[in-house]
Amino acid sequence: MSRNKLGLIALLLVIALSVAPVLQAQDATEGVVTIAEGETIQIGFAASLSGDIIPEAGIDMQNAVQMAVNEFNEAGGLEGFQVELLAEDDQCAADQATAIANLFSTEPRMVAVVGHMCSGATIAASEIYEQSRIAMVSPSATADAVTNRGLTVINRTVTNDDAQAIVDANYIFNELEVTSIAVLHDNSDYGKGLAEGVANHFTELGGELVAETQAINPEEQDYRAVLTPLADAEPELIFFGGYANEAALLVTQMQEVGLEETIFYSGDGTKVESFLELAGENAEGSYVSFGTSVGIDEEMVAEFEAEYEELYGTAPDALGPYHAQAYDAFNVIMQAVASVATVGDDGSLTIDREALIEAIRSTADYSGVSGTITCNDIGECGAGLIEVFVVEDAEFVEVEVPAEYQVGGEEAE
Repeated sequence: MSRNKLGLIALLLVIALSVAPVLQAQDATEGVVTIAEGETIQIGFAASLSGDIIPEAGIDMQNAVQMAVNEFNEAGGLEGFQVELLAEDDQCAADQATAIANLFSTEPRMVAVVGHMCSGATIAASEIYEQSRIAMVSPSATADAVTNRGLTVINRTVTNDDAQAIVDANYIFNELEVTSIAVLHDNSDYGKGLAEGVANHFTELGGELVAETQAINPEEQDYRAVLTPLADAEPELIFFGGYANEAALLVTQMQEVGLEETIFYSGDGTKVESFLELAGENAEGSYVSFGTSVGIDEEMVAEFEAEYEELYGTAPDALGPYHAQAYDAFNVIMQAVASVATVGDDGSLTIDREALIEAIRSTADYSGVSGTITCNDIGECGAGLIEVFVVEDAEFVEVEVPAEYQVGGEEAE
């Protein structure tokens, strides 16, 4: 299914649930979720699980969240109440994400949402959750606009793209010693924001853009019409803001139009195994960046990865990069739920929505698989380091990034 088109069912869902946020807001005037004894606590999950935009990364996140749910339930749950994960596929499409947010908003036992995955989908869905007063924690939506709109319900356990753009520009200019680049993006909130950030910071450092920043159409498969004029401009590097499928096509078609000596560089949307598989030998020498957090406990990570592989029969990195952030997003939510939930005389569990929203936003020094998590007043919980990788022998190999390029410099380590 195209990322820009919904199926008939999804379209009908949008129409049928168009008033859902209002209804939910009216139902939530008491500001509480009440779960009767014997019922489950519902946690939503939404990501790209099929379609064109790295669904393997969404499946990876779903696996990690389900693993966290299983562990939580096996440990006895919360006051004996078990968690039920309601997972939905938004295909990284804003319309689909809105439909899912409307759907989740009608669930009377919906407490919070892990997601969404892509920035555009997250931004669209967050407007619904803000009205419905449903807290959300995204493991992977990195665009600056996700958290800078004054919403109270949105949080994320991943580093934002402003930090990524700064490190990318510095690494390109200072470490690769590249002075001229071309910048492309897929016109998504994520891709465009990251690409424009890199372009701005690169020129501030003294670098040159050999052409205006351009958008490609992700629905197309042939980008040679965009790439061919760039060959005449002779950029030393092409930066692409977008996802793995388009990145693989670009790096392959660069070889066909006279850009075979030009470095290819992209962001975290490309750091998935499918980029290596689709691009093959054309990926060699490409660079990608990815956000990580400070305070990572290597022993905790090893235990997590071993349990994940035992449960799903594959290493988490084989599917996507955001499993740790997804696992932590769920646990951050449940830590906050536990801090505000109360059990009534009738045995029901009551969760105050506003107290939960505040509790998640107040998370401090949580030791997770992705590192130490502390949320600030706009919901940035995963601020940390940006890593850079180069493709060598069909693998992502981490390279050294000087501390002074990181947001916060030496203090970020």
